[in-house]
Amino acid sequence: MLPSCQLPSLRARRWMNGRVSPVMLIVLALVIAALVFFLVTKPAMEKKQAEVAQAQAEVAEKEAAATKAAEAAAAPAKAAMAPPSVAEEKPATPPPTFGFARPLDLGKEMVRSLAAGEFARAGSLVAAADPTQAADATAMLEKMVKDLGAKIGTEDQVEILGMVENKTRVAVPFTLPGSTSTTPLRLQLDLERDERMGWKITRFELPQELAAALPVTPAPTAPMTANPSAPGAAPKAPGSTAAAPTSPAQPPANAARKPLIAVSKGDDALSFGSDFVRALLRHDFAEARKFVDEKRVPAERLAGLCIVFEEGQYEFKPTKPMIITVANPEVSWVIAQVQSPSLQQSTEFGLELQRAGQDQPWRVVGLNLSEILSSFAASASKMGVPYTPIVKNPSGGESLALYFEYDQAQLHPRAQKQLEIVAGLLKSDPNKKLHIAGHTDAKGTDSYNIRLSRSRADTVKEQLVGLGVAEAQIITTGLGKAQPLSPNEKADGSDDPQGRSKNRRAEIYLDF
Repeated sequence: MLPSCQLPSLRARRWMNGRVSPVMLIVLALVIAALVFFLVTKPAMEKKQAEVAQAQAEVAEKEAAATKAAEAAAAPAKAAMAPPSVAEEKPATPPPTFGFARPLDLGKEMVRSLAAGEFARAGSLVAAADPTQAADATAMLEKMVKDLGAKIGTEDQVEILGMVENKTRVAVPFTLPGSTSTTPLRLQLDLERDERMGWKITRFELPQELAAALPVTPAPTAPMTANPSAPGAAPKAPGSTAAAPTSPAQPPANAARKPLIAVSKGDDALSFGSDFVRALLRHDFAEARKFVDEKRVPAERLAGLCIVFEEGQYEFKPTKPMIITVANPEVSWVIAQVQSPSLQQSTEFGLELQRAGQDQPWRVVGLNLSEILSSFAASASKMGVPYTPIVKNPSGGESLALYFEYDQAQLHPRAQKQLEIVAGLLKSDPNKKLHIAGHTDAKGTDSYNIRLSRSRADTVKEQLVGLGVAEAQIITTGLGKAQPLSPNEKADGSDDPQGRSKNRRAEIYLDF
């Protein structure tokens, strides 16, 4: 018999043996089930899926074959019904891609193409905004050169006229045999920037002299009506019982097309203003006078502007030389932008243009010179004597001013051009007169300054007489220090040499 202390242990072992047997049975059943699935069930499922996929593929193949057969059977009928133009239509040619980084580059390429006789290339440039117009543009350019004899200028003559309606206008000059035109002949290209192809032409304008090169577009005919009873309808064929069905009339192919090529109806404000300023930049006073309304633009202002341009050696700014700020049919405001490399200065002045009607020529009726005159005066010290050629006259209006060195009555060399302009005005009309007033600074006695101012006025008179002006047309006076343009002293009472230099002058007042 076992001791009483071992009895619990024995009972525990018996209890554990009783519990392990069911667990082992469960595990064994799971293992058998897994073997059956992987060895029997799964292969059967995969085989079934493959059979289904094969059946679906066979059905799809049969349906595709049937569709293809039906299309092949219908093709002859479709081909017979299709219009010949549709069957023969070629794929559209993509528009040409250019890459002009600057407006002048496009203008110069136009010159090169026309000079080389590459009219198709030039036509593509003209019609870059609408390639469907390339054929018309090519024909127009070829007729312009071959039939009308237009000779295109050189690349270095291509220029930017300015900005109008957010477009940059480029001018391409040309000549015509036997032309008597007094204004420059040029093709005008309005350009805008395209993100895809750089600068492109949106309008190509011909002058009146080349109007014959533009093809005449026939007027669209009235579309035929499907109503047989309407006036003008085609009569029925004998024996017919019903009108043949007709499709709705289609608009002309070019009905919605915006023409890129036009003929100028005369000088526009931008071109007119550009030609006027170019005459001034050439210091051609006589030519510039042809552009102005002399009743509203004093000759002094025009002459003074010529002098400023000559003294400062001004030239057009290469980009945006002219900008239209107001563009109406009969009134326009233009800003002219110029620069002076010698003075290291850029400035501008304004033009007011008017015309009596759209069929009348433009005229310059106003010049705003405040900006350019103040800029020029501020820079004039680089040339020696402080200098501005136009000053306010005490009697009203404006005068031309000539400046002198201290205690001198000899004219400065720059005065020669001014006096040549004034002499030309006086000689053109013997009835015209002018007044010359001499002035001094505050140094010296009153009597001495009166004599010096008279000497300065007489010097100017002698120069004009030497240029062919009659003495009777010139009236002189000496005013001494009585009418200074600038203070002779600073605010603290000390001497102001710069102010005094502006007072040593002779003023020419054109009394006409």
